[in-house]
Amino acid sequence: MTISYAKNKTGSWTATGTATVGAEAGVIFAKASTSFSVAIGKTWSKSDTWTYSAKVEKKKGKTRGRLMMYHEAKGFSVTKSHLEPKPGGGCKKVTNWKKPNNVAPVKKSSNLWGIQYK
Repeated sequence: MTISYAKNKTGSWTATGTATVGAEAGVIFAKASTSFSVAIGKTWSKSDTWTYSAKVEKKKGKTRGRLMMYHEAKGFSVTKSHLEPKPGGGCKKVTNWKKPNNVAPVKKSSNLWGIQYK
């Protein structure tokens, strides 16, 4: 089984305009004016391609297999704590709060592959 993927994006933009600037220069120039036209633009493209292949094994009691892609992620816990002085010297650690089971993606394009059997 081989899966291929291709994603292409292209775009462009343009802007045109006309501006008139007028200026007076007192005794030397009674009036002066300047006109100009301008056109600017940009084009861009982005592509992303990949290929992945895997062999679907025969499994007892299973009749189908499908290739699955998962985004890699890491789990972590967050704890906020502070130190308090102990009577007679030293410090003790006191936990203010704890939030377990946080999940964050590793990278935008970090994918994991596996076969899911049914």
